[in-house]
Amino acid sequence: MAERLLIVEDEDTLCESLQRVFIRDGYDVDIADSAESAFKLLEHRSYDLIITDIILPGISGIELLTNYRKTNPAQKVIVITAYASLTTAVESLKAGACDFIIKPLMHEEMKKAVRKALDKPGG
Repeated sequence: MAERLLIVEDEDTLCESLQRVFIRDGYDVDIADSAESAFKLLEHRSYDLIITDIILPGISGIELLTNYRKTNPAQKVIVITAYASLTTAVESLKAGACDFIIKPLMHEEMKKAVRKALDKPGG
């Protein structure tokens, strides 16, 4: 069975581009344009990995990560952002992110980060 990814990103072009790349690599990929829509998907389905932007409309990606990992501590999450700072990196990693990647994203870099996160045992 294909590994399942959830991409939470409000930039349509980036979201669809990542979805195409990962589907081509054999992953089962869902997308959400906000943390709220991600939570709705997470009610009905589990994912091997969540990739989330920090800056989202409404609830931030870090809040999504923090809140979801309260009930699912083993959930693997990669945080992406165009607004990188030491503070956001530390906050993401403290909240339990596997990785913190700065935009603009390179597909090969993302593919390596996803493979590394999925190969890592635990959450």
